Amino acid sequence: MSGNGTPPHVEERVTVVISPDEMSADVTIQGQTRTVRGGDAKETRRAALDHAAGYATHIGRPVIIEARDAFSVQRLQALPGGVIRGLTETPPPSRPRKAPKPRGGGSGRLPVVITAVVLAVVLVAVVGIIVVRFMPDSTAAQEETGTEVETVPFDARPAPAGFSDEAIWRIPLSEGTRPAVADDGSRVAVIGADGKLAVIGADGRRTWEADLPLPVGDLQGPLRFAAAEDGFHVVAVGSAGLWIWPVEGGEPQDYELSEDAQVTFGGSGPLVTTEDGASLPVDGELVPVEAPDDTGAMLAHQSTVLMASANDAWFWAPAEGEPDRVAPAEPENAGDLDRVITASENHVVVRWESEEDDRVILAVHDADDGSVFSSTVIAAGELADARWIEGPDVAAYGPIVVDLGSGENRVLPGFSPLSAAGGTLYGELDDGQVAVGADGEPIEMDQDAARPWGLLDGHAIVLADNDLYALSPN
Repeated sequence: MSGNGTPPHVEERVTVVISPDEMSADVTIQGQTRTVRGGDAKETRRAALDHAAGYATHIGRPVIIEARDAFSVQRLQALPGGVIRGLTETPPPSRPRKAPKPRGGGSGRLPVVITAVVLAVVLVAVVGIIVVRFMPDSTAAQEETGTEVETVPFDARPAPAGFSDEAIWRIPLSEGTRPAVADDGSRVAVIGADGKLAVIGADGRRTWEADLPLPVGDLQGPLRFAAAEDGFHVVAVGSAGLWIWPVEGGEPQDYELSEDAQVTFGGSGPLVTTEDGASLPVDGELVPVEAPDDTGAMLAHQSTVLMASANDAWFWAPAEGEPDRVAPAEPENAGDLDRVITASENHVVVRWESEEDDRVILAVHDADDGSVFSSTVIAAGELADARWIEGPDVAAYGPIVVDLGSGENRVLPGFSPLSAAGGTLYGELDDGQVAVGADGEPIEMDQDAARPWGLLDGHAIVLADNDLYALSPN
């Protein structure tokens, strides 16, 4: 037993259940339930999360929170020091297959500019992979040879907005596994039907493969790509180990994990946290990163860790050396800093008090220098269940959609982002599926439409019935 009576090496969990009238919440910690109350929905949620955060500070390590209300279940993490963050969502879930619906020519206008790549064809079967290969200038090639483009039909689910129901390849995966798409759209990592880890190029061919060092069923979450100076490394996590493969394949570096270790991917690489603090995997060793007082580790970006306190500055802490303190600039007409909410390697989302009692200022700050990139005055209740989803061109915190090119934002009431791919957010609006671009205009999609896991050379990577497809743009 540890000094505070908590058994070591146990992943601590807190359950928060919001009452139907949102005026109270039951917070359960180690089997003991306490009811907290608030004057409104906002106060109730804050009281419940503050109670969970206080417990994380008390035991000195992160706590998983399962927060439930009448409409949803959300997984959060409370860090020592009071920071509450959303756990990194697995990209789009594979929804149960429904009966096929007749579809017309498209789901509406998609505000994304995609360079059209026309295909000339060679249909090749390789290890259960159906592939259509690219030609450098396929339009000219088709005119000269009269060859028609052959594709694989995608009829298991409706296609996402902006993409056709024709795929250039289909790859069978091991049951229950999920893909990872590199941020630069150059490759995808999968567990093939043969049980091997494989990295796939845009043409659907395996650029390299490797035997998994653990049974497929022991994987903790999907494969991941970790960005480094030399490219994208593939990462796999098990209950007792972490493995990182070189960019071009080969033998992975393996890292032993203690029983209380948690591996998260809030930034460009894996962050390992235990009751002793945060560490980074470096050259086969987990290197501890010293946390400034009253801060918790939020994410890893290459060789540094973003540490934040609940209502103050944040720090970029290297594996060796002194951390750099970043003080957030105050948005126009803002009062006191209320809470650091969440972060990516590029931005930190902060809630500030407003001059108007019933409103807050939600600011997106530059993670490196603290400057205000975008800010929005909004009713606090509209952010009660918000999460931050960030793509390369557009991001959203709940209903606030932010153009990452200009910093301009738009409030789309009721919008809940779920994933991002290319210049598009995918989420829910009024119980329907929508795609939203940087201009904030929603485009309706079929209720069971596939949501991309990412873009591979401009093609949407979608999953249906344990098959992975690369859908061509419209």
